[in-house]
Amino acid sequence: MAKYTQDLYEELRRIEDRIGRLFEEMPGVGQQAEGSAQMPYVDVMDRGSEILVTADLPGVDKSDIRINVSGNMLEISAERRAELEKSEKDYVRRERSYRRFYRSMRLPAAVDKNGAKARFNNGVLEITLPKAEKAETSNVPVS
Repeated sequence: MAKYTQDLYEELRRIEDRIGRLFEEMPGVGQQAEGSAQMPYVDVMDRGSEILVTADLPGVDKSDIRINVSGNMLEISAERRAELEKSEKDYVRRERSYRRFYRSMRLPAAVDKNGAKARFNNGVLEITLPKAEKAETSNVPVS
């Protein structure tokens, strides 16, 4: 009986090791799987007459940000592309990176699309959305 128990524990240790290696190979925090979108960190504040949404979009150019508002739903999407070419003795190294950001969320209230304002500074997007009586749909320009 003792040998059977020892074999069982050894097999469980091997399974645990295999699972650990699988998790090490999977994209984790700060990494992105090929073709997937990263969810930006977002803060949503209800300021009484308006909703303030702050999103972190590091390395993104403001021309690559898209914001869509529909009723009390907000969508933020952005892309970041970078290419590096470095020449050294006997070889050329080219590295390209591409990252997509996407976040869709329900806001605590319907907002007025006409009064919406967006500002982007140092990788932080701030969207101010005045509350509305009825739901509307609109794209918000980023300034």
